[in-house]
Amino acid sequence: MIRIAVTEAALVAIAKVLPEGAVLRVDRRRGQCFIHLKEAIVDRLGAMRGPGESYSDVILRLAAEAKGRL
Repeated sequence: MIRIAVTEAALVAIAKVLPEGAVLRVDRRRGQCFIHLKEAIVDRLGAMRGPGESYSDVILRLAAEAKGRL
């Protein structure tokens, strides 16, 4: 498991689509959410990051794209 920091909005978005057990633990501190994800998921998010994008940016972009396809 890998711990990453995401915004509350990104946490809500990713929790809706991840398979059960993918988010192991949520730790809210100092206005950020720290989540533990399986390494493969973090690797995929990292590969999708554009210049200057955070993990939260990627998660929110993917959620918006998925919403547009519904």
